[in-house]
Amino acid sequence: MTKTLLLVVGVLLLAGLLYIGGPFLGCWYNHHRFGRYVHIQIDLPSCGDAPSEQVSRSCRYIFSFEGAEGPEAFQFAGTDLQHSYDRAKRTYMVSGVGHVANRNNVIELAPANVVFNNQPLPRGTQPVPVFVKNDGKLVSGYCDVSW
Repeated sequence: MTKTLLLVVGVLLLAGLLYIGGPFLGCWYNHHRFGRYVHIQIDLPSCGDAPSEQVSRSCRYIFSFEGAEGPEAFQFAGTDLQHSYDRAKRTYMVSGVGHVANRNNVIELAPANVVFNNQPLPRGTQPVPVFVKNDGKLVSGYCDVSW
C-alpha cells in the first residue's frame, strides 16, 4: 500500500510540476529560438496614432527568421529603403519603403504599415517581436504564461 501511495503522490507531483512549469519552459524556448537568428528591426516613423494625440509614436517590428544565421540570408530591394547591419547585436536596422526577403518570405515596408507575405501586421504601442518559422508561420515573440 505504501509503494502504491508513494507512486500516486509522485505522479501527481510530477504532473503538477509540468502543469505549472510547462508555460515557463515554453517561454524560455521561444526566447532562445528568437534570439538565435539575425534580426530585422523595422521602425516606421508614424504608428497611425489617433488625431487627438499631439506626438506621433514610432512603430517598431523586430523579426527573427528561422535558419537565418548570417546577414547574407536577406535580400533588400527599394530605392527608398535604408538598411545597416549591427554586427554586435546581429540586427539589421531597416527604414524607408521597399522589400526585405528571406527565402519565400517577404516583408513589405510602406510609409504607414508593414506587410508580411501579403498580410498587414497590426500596429502596436510596444515593439512587436515576431519569429518567422521556415514555413512562413508567425510566432509572437511575447511570452504568454497562461494555463
